[in-house]
Amino acid sequence: MISIGVIIGLLTALFFGIGTFLAKIVCEKDPIFQWIVVNIVGIILCIAILAKYHQKLQVFEWKILLYAVSSAIMIVLGSLLLYYGLYKGKASIVVPLSSIGPAITVILAVIFLKEQLTTNQIMGIFLILLGIILISINQG
Repeated sequence: MISIGVIIGLLTALFFGIGTFLAKIVCEKDPIFQWIVVNIVGIILCIAILAKYHQKLQVFEWKILLYAVSSAIMIVLGSLLLYYGLYKGKASIVVPLSSIGPAITVILAVIFLKEQLTTNQIMGIFLILLGIILISINQG
């Protein structure tokens, strides 16, 4: 049976894939406009979620708040760079290279969070990285 985590991961990939394809179309005209729209929509969704689930919010420690803010800054800057990359380059090059991000997350989780990987997971990550490199090689 497929776990909920796998299903959510696949849906995330699908949404990012379609969303990034549509973003490429917008970014050919103006990457800043795309970035602004994404962030405005994100704010609207956050307000809607906050309105519905405000009782479930927990009081966080300053350390957790620092991690949350740092994460948000990295993700917002990463999306801006992705959209600028889509403006300047081919989606077939920029998007696979940007897909190395999850591998970085896994490496950091193994090092700092002491998560364990199986041999199959290590091989899968290696093959994904190899595929990203092969797809991204500029062939002319």
